[in-house]
Amino acid sequence: MDISHLSQSASQQGVYSNGSARIVRETRIDAGVQISEVPSVVYHGAKDNPLNTGGHVIDKIYKMPQESHEATNARLDEMMVALSTGVATASAGLKRTYEMAMESLSPDLQEKDWGFSVSNGSLVISEGSDALSTEDRATLKDALSIADVEYQANQVASTMIRALELDRGPAGVSNGIGRFDVSQGNFGDIVDLRSYLQVHEPGGSYDLNPIDPTDYERHFPYGGRALLDQISANAPIGYAKPADFGLISL
Repeated sequence: MDISHLSQSASQQGVYSNGSARIVRETRIDAGVQISEVPSVVYHGAKDNPLNTGGHVIDKIYKMPQESHEATNARLDEMMVALSTGVATASAGLKRTYEMAMESLSPDLQEKDWGFSVSNGSLVISEGSDALSTEDRATLKDALSIADVEYQANQVASTMIRALELDRGPAGVSNGIGRFDVSQGNFGDIVDLRSYLQVHEPGGSYDLNPIDPTDYERHFPYGGRALLDQISANAPIGYAKPADFGLISL
């Protein structure tokens, strides 16, 4: 998924149509202002003062909170920073602590197929193709907790969730990445952070062969995209913009 095409330009128009009616708004929506009705006209072909509708009949009214171009640009800039620098910084911290935890595990447990993530702020361990005993789970959780993996994992989760919220904007809906329903409560069911780290390791699909392997932040310039690979495959779509978005029933 190419994050360079994940959001509309601030100047791009939004078009809402039910086939015969068409409303175009010039700007998106701002969290800092109150929702207000856009002055509208209901026209049914009256002979006096006919409205120039370009051949369309306006029979629906929409209300839209207004967002200035400056506010839109600031929001989308923050989203892109979160997906790039923000995720990279959080992921570097996660990689350091994860490697510390792995060094404390037995070779057998290191090689087993298991995963980890966070849910509601707490570390969760998941089985892969290998079964984990109760003792295995306890050992993994202790090693990851002692290395402070839980804190760093929550940094990754919070940064990614924030990026999705920013894409939704003040309207709370999106046709882009923000349409996916990812929260602190379900992050652990959607993203396996061990798998996420592994795709950045040598031979992984996001291995960039960094010149300095110890500069962990340079391992994750596309970390947001890698997280979105899992999100788009596993997350429910809970915030898609409906076809009748903003419609006022007449």
